[in-house]
Amino acid sequence: MPEFVTITSERLDYRPLREEDMETYVRLRNEASYRRWFYFQDPPTLASAAREIREMQEKSKRRIDLLREAFDSGLYLKATGELIGTVSLNKFHGPEEELEHVEIGYGIGEAYQCRGYATEAAGAAVRWGLLRLRELGAEPVITGCAEHENWASRKVLEKTGFSFVCAKQYVSMYIITGA
Repeated sequence: MPEFVTITSERLDYRPLREEDMETYVRLRNEASYRRWFYFQDPPTLASAAREIREMQEKSKRRIDLLREAFDSGLYLKATGELIGTVSLNKFHGPEEELEHVEIGYGIGEAYQCRGYATEAAGAAVRWGLLRLRELGAEPVITGCAEHENWASRKVLEKTGFSFVCAKQYVSMYIITGA
């Protein structure tokens, strides 16, 4: 059974992106509110989105090991089936950079912001992630980072139960544990 069926929340379905989501995904990732905070990432193209979707589909066929690979999910409105964003849990920032703990990431399309979807998605992903880490025998800890001025993202982390840890050069660091 696909791994994604284990995550649910009140208004959102969590599942891998599909090929028919490609244009919407690229549009969401190129919106000004997303690019403002993810300026360091290359803007997605249809080709790069196709690769990401294939990887997500492949991972959905097996149990994800959060200590070795990322969990990535599309966020779909239950009422309409429309893709409105993504949520991820990832221990890696690149081929050579492994983080001490799993980090959460999320993005909601501009038309759906300020409605609590990011908080709902982050909460569901954190509950699932902490449980999965316990099952793996790992320390149940998830971190969150937001640029200092990204007040909306910082508020999502706080409403989800994360605690502020420290401020680094560009980001505020948060942590949540399953203790």
